[in-house]
Amino acid sequence: MLPPTSKLPAPAVDPLAHYHSKRNFALTPEPRQGGESSAGKPLFVVQKHWARGLHYDLRLELAGTLKSWAVPKGPSLDPTIKRMAVQVEDHPLAYAGFEGTVPPQQYGAGRVIVWDHGTWSPQGDPLQGLLQGNLKFELHGHKLQGHWVLVRIKTRDEKQTPWLLIKEKDASARPSADYSVVDALPDSVIALTRAPRAPLHNTLPAESTVAPLPAKLSPQLATLAARPPAGAGGWLFEIKFDGYRMLARIDGQRTRLFTRNGHDWTAKLQPLQQALDGLALPSGWYDGEIVMPNADGVPDFGALQLAIENKQTQGLVYYLFDLPFCDGHDLRAAP
Repeated sequence: MLPPTSKLPAPAVDPLAHYHSKRNFALTPEPRQGGESSAGKPLFVVQKHWARGLHYDLRLELAGTLKSWAVPKGPSLDPTIKRMAVQVEDHPLAYAGFEGTVPPQQYGAGRVIVWDHGTWSPQGDPLQGLLQGNLKFELHGHKLQGHWVLVRIKTRDEKQTPWLLIKEKDASARPSADYSVVDALPDSVIALTRAPRAPLHNTLPAESTVAPLPAKLSPQLATLAARPPAGAGGWLFEIKFDGYRMLARIDGQRTRLFTRNGHDWTAKLQPLQQALDGLALPSGWYDGEIVMPNADGVPDFGALQLAIENKQTQGLVYYLFDLPFCDGHDLRAAP
């Protein structure tokens, strides 16, 4: 719990002004503001961020915002390891729940996951610790627990303030030679704590074979023919959707969307990615077509192009018609 005497003087400017100045919220899915303070139990989050370089962002709720540090190598449970932690702009409390992809050409472009979250307990007055450059605290998370300290490094660089993130000696400390928490637990804590994805082993066809999920997949394409096949035996006919071929790769934790030529369109199709994530589907490659229906429900290719260009893709429809890989199995030989 924060000491009752911990107060900051009224800020001369909005504490989130720096955060807002770096982002175009018409393009990025990051929250502009919002989030509720957890009275008596300040929250913490560590977000794993694939930007220009992979790094981890440690954020501590304090004085109405998330005080934030970028930790390039991520936290270590070894008290002998000192991790560089560069203090960055304050973030809104709502950012603690943000997972998604910051679009290209935007500040911090790249994927973000919630690597760990929980609550934290300051040791002493946290505002004094922050001011004096020696902030001690205890974390109560899924992956990180125990006592830690942030120590500010003296520097003449006025643009960035470097600190060191150090694990203190306690029951949760572990030598780096034996264990690396970032390597052992690389995935989203939200994905780990949500309802498990249902296994489909008992419903897969007999022709399926056990196989790892490939990183890339080229979809089966139609073959041009001069005339329809003769006779009806062995043939099925399907509607030709006037849209874009789209493959969804779900690895158990996240969904990525790819065109038939392998281009990653996840950032362009955020509503679709979020909808697929919400279904908690088994890992696999899902093959289909995205379309934009008009007022009569007929796919309108021009409207689809315009929706993608204007980043207004909430109304598109995704028709799935093939499942090449599912739940650790290759289904391509199955009818």
